[in-house]
Amino acid sequence: MGRVARPGRRPSPVPDPDSPLGRFAQGLRELRDQAGDPSYEALARETEQLGSPYSATSLRNAASGRTRPSWDVTEMFVRACVAFARKHPRRADSAAGEWKTDDLLAIWTARWQAISLSGEPAAAQPGARSPDRFAAGAPGRLPATLTRFVGREAELATGLRLLSESRLVTLTGIGGVGKTRLALHLAEAVAVRFPGGVHLVELAELTEPTMVDRAVATALGVQTEAERTPLEAMAEALRGRRTLLVLDNCEHLLEATAALTRALLHAVPQLRVLATSRQPLNEAGEQVLAVDPLPLPHRDGSAEQCCSAAVELFVDRAKAAVPDFRLTDANREAVVRVCRMLEGLPLALELAARRLRLLTVQELAERLDQRFALLGAAGADRTAPPRHRTLRAVFDWSHELCSAEERAAWERLSVCAGTVSLADAEALCADQRPAAQPALEAIAGLVDKSLLTRIEVRGRTRLRMLETVRMYGREHLAASGRDEQARRRHLEHYLGLARRAEDEYASPRQCRRLLRLREEHANLRQAFRYALADEQPSPLLFEGARALWLYWIACGNVGEGVHWMRRLSERFPEPPRPDLTTAWCWAMWAAAFALLLQGDHGGCAAFLDRVESVASRAGDGGAEWAGLQAAVHQQRGLSALFRGDTERAERHSHEALRFGGHRPGLLTTQQALAQIGLSAAVRGAGEEAVHFIRRAIELSEECGETWHRSYLLWTLAIAYTEEGRAREAVPLLRQSLDFKMQLGDLLGMATVSETLAWVLAQSGDPHTAALLLGAAHTTWRPAGAPQLWGFSHLVRYRDRGVQQIRRMLGEASFEKSYRAGERLGLDQALSQALGKRFPG
Repeated sequence: MGRVARPGRRPSPVPDPDSPLGRFAQGLRELRDQAGDPSYEALARETEQLGSPYSATSLRNAASGRTRPSWDVTEMFVRACVAFARKHPRRADSAAGEWKTDDLLAIWTARWQAISLSGEPAAAQPGARSPDRFAAGAPGRLPATLTRFVGREAELATGLRLLSESRLVTLTGIGGVGKTRLALHLAEAVAVRFPGGVHLVELAELTEPTMVDRAVATALGVQTEAERTPLEAMAEALRGRRTLLVLDNCEHLLEATAALTRALLHAVPQLRVLATSRQPLNEAGEQVLAVDPLPLPHRDGSAEQCCSAAVELFVDRAKAAVPDFRLTDANREAVVRVCRMLEGLPLALELAARRLRLLTVQELAERLDQRFALLGAAGADRTAPPRHRTLRAVFDWSHELCSAEERAAWERLSVCAGTVSLADAEALCADQRPAAQPALEAIAGLVDKSLLTRIEVRGRTRLRMLETVRMYGREHLAASGRDEQARRRHLEHYLGLARRAEDEYASPRQCRRLLRLREEHANLRQAFRYALADEQPSPLLFEGARALWLYWIACGNVGEGVHWMRRLSERFPEPPRPDLTTAWCWAMWAAAFALLLQGDHGGCAAFLDRVESVASRAGDGGAEWAGLQAAVHQQRGLSALFRGDTERAERHSHEALRFGGHRPGLLTTQQALAQIGLSAAVRGAGEEAVHFIRRAIELSEECGETWHRSYLLWTLAIAYTEEGRAREAVPLLRQSLDFKMQLGDLLGMATVSETLAWVLAQSGDPHTAALLLGAAHTTWRPAGAPQLWGFSHLVRYRDRGVQQIRRMLGEASFEKSYRAGERLGLDQALSQALGKRFPG
């Protein structure tokens, strides 16, 4: 509920709100505000009642941001806020009702220690104490940190909560992601909860499972005796003491570590264990916190968007390596590029920062394609464990922990790009040997070892591999001599996926297939790369190119489709073998279609001429060639229609209908009918136009596809608006947009929105019409296609509408609404428009 502002003096602003001390002070102010905005005098009274009185001035100074307060003042500030919130629940935020004093103190302990390590000036407080409960030199004392801890606010908050709820918490993640550093920071933050001490056990250098028990006993300061096992001695020493045991780097001794952890937790009820490992211990009651790489800056790379934890870490470590280093306008883009190429992996960022002693940031970014050599021994931290001294050592360690099947899966999946569906990963990793381990188990092992990350998309599992992990896998794949086989398997799988999708374009499964292809965009692109580089071209290269004719439109990326079609035609200007002639002709038809959608009518015609020339030399191929001729005529008709030549458009479209052998997935018949209908509409034959378009809609409904039907409904709406029947056009436009939204067809949504804007203007809402026009304009720009596909009649129709809307609104008002649409984006603009009442 809202609070009435409390009268009194306005607080002075924090001098440097972006500094560690400034953020600390801002946090205290926010805590006080959440507690109900008590005066500092009221907080002082609370501290008195809590038994540790502090003056209002001391508490105000704690949140001033000018000096670092003592721990005593910080602790009482937090306790006083909690006490006030409990006494005045109606004034406090709802979140304050869930406050737990111990959890809050743990969080503020970590924050106080962070500013202590940052070297901020401290306020003079007689007898002030630190929250650190460790005695110097005591067994288990955590090592002092030498560099600043960056980011991880979300992981710290989650870790603190898990440690309060569970007796076993394991931090998992890929090597070099910062598990150890996070664990130490968490341990420091919760130290006040464990009067029995926090004890760190470093397991990385142990080589035998039998060494785990004695290493833990040594860290605890427990003397083992001949008549007692180390477990018995540890259990007796820990019994009755609230203790935290930090087990660092368990992955290579997983079974022994898990067995000891299980035994100690059963024997010592007050013990808690915080472990770090590249995979979970898989013990009962274990809570797993996955540690991901640091967040990356936003895509636009502007100064405001560069403030990410990855950039902050890189810049901090760069300053340590080169003291005069600063993030500037001149180097910002290169810094962001380095952070993105290294995917926010902390160890890689730290190693890269050391290279700035020799290279500029730009030179560093240019060399990161060879990152394992670049981030090698020359830039290593000699004080680091051997497994963390170079980037390669990190992954060598992970590779050694993998089974033979897991290593093979790692290599085979390294040829992929982007994310991979679980089903596709299984297909790519499947081994035909009778005794082979199921691919699913190998993939699960890579997920457990943090080499693959599982994400969920629409209720299905997808797998993500960091590019650095991928590069390591590719090196091993190349060394094994199996890289060509893995690439061929990849291209056959994904281009085969495209071919199977085309088989269902003319079916109710069309939408699902198109959405599936969109998820595999990165791997379709990768498959084209592999196929174009293949010395012996696969028929699937040409069949996949043809099959993606609809995908390039529906995914809104015509420009990329043209790119791949041009590369294909340059690589194979003629059929490479006689047996590939038919497949080549169909691929060139798809190339012509992509060029047509980009507005290149000359290029489209040239490709179709090549197709007809090759087909005529090849002779009569029966129904397949008839279908190809029909498709060529349909596309020539569409090109003529876009240019405004209705006579030629109708002639070619009728020719397309005359031929038999139409491929169902090309939707040739209904497209040719729609072209005849649109041509009739352009020349003013309204009844004839509606007749042909309705025939096309009937065919679409019979086969159950939705993409073309959405355009046909829009086409019929245009025919109606041309005749002044806007009321009948509205439900057609709504239905068309419903289909477009199901498909995620942004260019289709933009196309229909142009007509909807005109209808809105005619029905008295020019403001929303201008909003939609602005939003549609921003959708066309990055697509690589001209607005309204360059359809001259519709472009003129739109221009007339824009001019009329300008006159209705006035120039200033039109520009305001148009620019608002550009900022809003098409989804939100349509949401606003469709929420309005339309005529009829």
